[in-house]
Amino acid sequence: MKKLRVLFFILVLFASFWINKLNADFATTREFLIKTENWLTFANKIDGMVDYMKTDYIRLRLLNIKIKSLSEKIWNLGWKKTNQLKIILKYFSEKIESELPKNDFNDDVDPNHIKTPEKVKSLYFTGYSGGNSKKIEELIYFVKNSEINSVTIDIKEVDWYTSFDMSGYEFDKIKPVTSNNIKDIKAVIKKLHENNIYVIWRMTVFKDKLLAETRSDLAIKWSNNKSAVWYDYSWNKYLDPYSKEVRDYIINISRAAYKIWFDEINYDYVRFPSDWYISRAYYPFANNIVSQNPTRWKIMVLDKFSNYVTSRLKAEFPNIVLSADVFWLVTSQDLFGIWQSLESFVLYFDYIWPMTYPSHYWVWSYWARVPDNAPYAIIKGSLNDSNNKIDVLNTEIKNAIAENRKVSIKWAFSAEKLISELKEIPKSKIRPWLQWFTCTRCSWATPYNRTKFREQIRWANGAWIDSWWVWSSSNTYYFERFNK
Repeated sequence: MKKLRVLFFILVLFASFWINKLNADFATTREFLIKTENWLTFANKIDGMVDYMKTDYIRLRLLNIKIKSLSEKIWNLGWKKTNQLKIILKYFSEKIESELPKNDFNDDVDPNHIKTPEKVKSLYFTGYSGGNSKKIEELIYFVKNSEINSVTIDIKEVDWYTSFDMSGYEFDKIKPVTSNNIKDIKAVIKKLHENNIYVIWRMTVFKDKLLAETRSDLAIKWSNNKSAVWYDYSWNKYLDPYSKEVRDYIINISRAAYKIWFDEINYDYVRFPSDWYISRAYYPFANNIVSQNPTRWKIMVLDKFSNYVTSRLKAEFPNIVLSADVFWLVTSQDLFGIWQSLESFVLYFDYIWPMTYPSHYWVWSYWARVPDNAPYAIIKGSLNDSNNKIDVLNTEIKNAIAENRKVSIKWAFSAEKLISELKEIPKSKIRPWLQWFTCTRCSWATPYNRTKFREQIRWANGAWIDSWWVWSSSNTYYFERFNK
C-alpha cells in the first residue's frame, strides 16, 4: 500500500477528536478551528512525508467511512477556517479509495458463497430442521424439481441460543450460547451449495429474553423501577437498541455467519416492543437521544443502528448481503409504537422482507372483508403502497444529491446514510414473506390451498417482484403448490 502508514494513525485520532469537537457549542468549535490552523497546514503535507505501507483493506475501508462521515459533519459549516480541512479530507478519502483493490472480493470466484439469485424463492426452516438430514434431503428434492432455490434457517431465536456452536469465532463480552441443533453447520451448507441452494441466516436482534436477563444492564427497564427488566404480556424481554455493546454483538455474530459460508444475513425484530405497557418502558441507552427528537426518536435510533451495522460489515465484506424483516403494515404506514420506517430500512439493507401475510391484516384492509380469503388484494395493495413509498423516497434522494445534503426521513430528521453513498432505490429490494399456513383464528377464513398461495405470487409478479419467502412454522411444505 502506498503512502499510508503515518496517515492512517494520525487520521484515526484526528477523525475521532473532530467528531467529538463538532458536537460542542458554536463558540468552542470555532475557537478550536482558529487555534489549529497551523496543524491543518501541517496535515496537508502529510502525504508527502509518509513512506510506503502495507495494511489490511478492512481497516482502510473503516478509516474511509470515518473520513467521509467527518467530511459531511463539517461540509455545511460556513467558517473559512474549515475550507482547508474539507479539501484535505476529500484528498485523503480519494487517496485511500485509489489504494483499495477493485475486485478483492469477487462473487464469481468465491468458493464459499453463492451469488444471490435474480429471483430468490425460499423456504423457512427452524434450526431443528436445519440439523435434520431428512428435512435437508426434502429441501434438495424441492429445489431439483420445483421453483424453490433457497432456504432460510433460524440461527438465533428470541431465546439467545444459536443453532450451532460458535465458540471458534471472535466475540467480545457477549458470547452466544448454543442449543446444538445443528451439529456440523459447514457440512450442511456445503451440501446445500453443492446442490446450488442459496442459504440465508435468520436471527432475531433486539427481542432476546435470556440475554436481557443475563445482561440486565443492556435491557429495556421499567420507567418506575429502572433496575427491573421490562417485559411484555408474554414475558418477552428486549435489549436496548442504542447500546453499542449490543450493536457490536450483532456485528460479531454476523461476521461469523459470513465466515461460516451463509450467503445472506437476515435480521428480524429490528424494532421496539409493540405490546403491553410500552409507555412505561425506559431505555437506558436510547434515552440519551430523546432530546434530539422527542416525538420520533425511535426512528432515529433504528436508523443509526442500521447505518452502524451495515456500514461496518460492508467495509469488512463488500459483497456481504444483508436483509431485514419488517411488519406488514410498514409497506403502507409508519408504526408509531415500534417505529419501523420502510424509507429508512431500504437506505441501508440490500433487501427488505415485509411480512405480508393476509391473515395479519384487519377487516376491510384493501376493501377485503375477510383479508385471509383475499390474498391477491392484500399483496396487491401492500406492494403497490411500498412501490409508491420508494417512488417518493427516490425523489427525495435525487433532491438530496443535488443539494449536497442528507436524506430527510419523514421530514423529521436526516438519515445517517453518507451523501456519497446515496443512489436510487430499486423496487426489487422489496421481497415479501408469503403465507403458507391456514389461519385457524380468522373468522370466516377458508383453508389455505394452492389457489390461495399462488394468488399471492401472482400479484407479486404483477408488481415486478419475483422474489419471496414462504413461512410455515411447522416447516411442512406441499410439493404440489409450487411450479416447476
